[in-house]
Amino acid sequence: MAAMDNPTDADTGDRRTANADTGDRRTTDAEPGDHPPRQPTRLERAPSERYAREQAPTARGRDQATRAVGVAVAGAAVIAFLGGPLSMTGGLLAVSVVVGIVLGSTLRPRTAVAVGLAVGSVVLGLLGVWLFSRLEGGVLDPLVYLADVEGPLAPMQLLLAAVTAALTSR
Repeated sequence: MAAMDNPTDADTGDRRTANADTGDRRTTDAEPGDHPPRQPTRLERAPSERYAREQAPTARGRDQATRAVGVAVAGAAVIAFLGGPLSMTGGLLAVSVVVGIVLGSTLRPRTAVAVGLAVGSVVLGLLGVWLFSRLEGGVLDPLVYLADVEGPLAPMQLLLAAVTAALTSR
């Protein structure tokens, strides 16, 4: 505040002075409308990087294999539970698709492993459904039982799990 009251102490840069005699003028030789030269701005990253595909974080090595086996076992358990005690047939198609999608995305570059685990998970789940029927007094072998109860839905489950795992692992 003291610098504004005493114009001799004020910096004669590009500041306005509060002196009533000189009015409200700039004290430098700059003309009105002049702008200081612009310095080029460095961006943190190139503008085209916003259009690059971001890679989904993928698990590596042992962690990836553990997740995939866990998903396969959980899928088999869900299929066995829904097909056994709850006696669902058509809903198992949706479970097979979900198992294929999750396994395919977990094992992203390894398509053959994802398809094998997805099909194996569905087979284990269908064997669980058959084992539940054995607990309730069933006497049929697995193939005859699944053909009678599931009909064409059992092979469709295998096919859907394999196709979705293959598509999502690419």
